Amino acid sequence: MHEIEPLITALAGHRPRRRRLRRRLKRAAVAAILRETGQGVEVLLVQRARRRGDPWSGDMALPGGRIDGVDAASASRAACRETEEETGLRLTRRSGIGRLSDRLTLDHRRRAPMIVSPFVYRAPADTGIRANHEIAGTHWLPLARLDENGHRDILHWRIGGLTVRMLCHDCGEGRRLWGLTLAILDELVALGR
Repeated sequence: MHEIEPLITALAGHRPRRRRLRRRLKRAAVAAILRETGQGVEVLLVQRARRRGDPWSGDMALPGGRIDGVDAASASRAACRETEEETGLRLTRRSGIGRLSDRLTLDHRRRAPMIVSPFVYRAPADTGIRANHEIAGTHWLPLARLDENGHRDILHWRIGGLTVRMLCHDCGEGRRLWGLTLAILDELVALGR
């Protein structure tokens, strides 16, 4: 079972990898929002709404989005702004407990590299969620489940005419984590061990 205090301590000593050229590429920021329950720490996942042309339509993800002009000075500000827009949860710098490593991905709009910066927050006391049109649903996933054997599988993802085999995690009820979100959460879980 994962507890929040050891995670906070581990994050305080963690030195995440930051991509050197991150300020020259398109960027996005996501929020790993944690809450402590009687069964241990859980992380908030959002299920993206289904939209034509969206390669991640319907996928489980962390709340967040692109860093735009108003966020240029602070990627964590973008994670907070996007989280509030998508879920109604208001995050602040005081609820921030750490940062994870930058991830290099592909901006599918421009077919160019993009950097995603993940930040970790403690859930505010009032965790009522009001999902906007971008979100089909939300799910609190126990971090301990990511540590359990038997929930990993292979996902066959089609991109263009190519099928790619990707490691995925079964969250239950047909929900799967894979790709960037799974890599981010695997880094977080490793810190909690």
